[in-house]
Amino acid sequence: MNHSNLPGQRVEGGVELLAPTLRRTVIVGSDLSLTHAIDLVNDAWREMTTRNEMSEQTFNKFGLLIRRFGRYATVRGALLLSDVSSGIAEDFVNARGRSRHGHVSDSAVATRLVRRSVVRTAFRTLRDLGLSDQDPTRDIVLPARSHEGVRPLTEDEAVLLRHHAAYTTRPTRHAAAAALALAGGHTGEIGHSVVADLDLPHNRVWMHGARKYNPRWCRLDAWNRHILAERARQVLAQHPNESTARLAVSCAPAPDPALQARTCVALRDLLRRIGLDGEADVTPASVTTRAAVETFESTGRIEESARRLGLRSLDRAAAIVGYDWQNDPTHTDGGPARA
Repeated sequence: MNHSNLPGQRVEGGVELLAPTLRRTVIVGSDLSLTHAIDLVNDAWREMTTRNEMSEQTFNKFGLLIRRFGRYATVRGALLLSDVSSGIAEDFVNARGRSRHGHVSDSAVATRLVRRSVVRTAFRTLRDLGLSDQDPTRDIVLPARSHEGVRPLTEDEAVLLRHHAAYTTRPTRHAAAAALALAGGHTGEIGHSVVADLDLPHNRVWMHGARKYNPRWCRLDAWNRHILAERARQVLAQHPNESTARLAVSCAPAPDPALQARTCVALRDLLRRIGLDGEADVTPASVTTRAAVETFESTGRIEESARRLGLRSLDRAAAIVGYDWQNDPTHTDGGPARA
């Protein structure tokens, strides 16, 4: 890896930025209007986007939906933030919509999951800002995508993971493990990732594969790239051999099971930090499979999800992302295409 490709910390106005935390603002003696609260949430999300903790696509989607939620809640009589009840949130999440043929019908599970994610993320953000301790989505239960007892992280959980993995003084092994997993690396591969595996000019990292997984290049988004570039800079200062300088675990010699166990410990610690340690279907594999879901949502191609994770079975990839290809409505409704 070329050292010149390792970016330094971002500098704005001569000030070095190292993943600042959300500012806390306490409103005393007055109730916050729902409209103003949503404006503050959008501002906070915009800051997270500048730190690449939230992608531009997620920011735009979440911003659109939280404003839609605000209008919905206002019609229901919630003018103040404190007026938002669990009932309003649940009705919004489960609201019916129009199908691609214009018919009013129940919303798809994927749509309801996104709505819940947006409202839940908004109230977590308000909590970080010191403006609310509510979570009106706490008791909203929806079907989860799961495969072999494990579900991928949802979009809001991935955002939260990035936020809590971000370092304040130096890049940590935890952050590097999260970046490699979110890129599509499995716990059995991440412990083997070294600085030489990074191809920063092309925004990708080489995964060496394992017994069940093919070797491959995994794409790095802006957050993953920044974390791994800074981690590589730090590791090389202590261990200058790129081919043996590990990114997410100690460079000391260790057998494969030990490397995988250390990776799992780091990812489980991050999941604990964001409050997911009590969910039986959330494991370190949930972080990795998030990459497959994102790939399928952006490309619509299950084979791309399989390649991202190095999977040898398209059926397995479909099961991981919750895609029932045998009953895909684009092929099973609407009748034959017109000539």
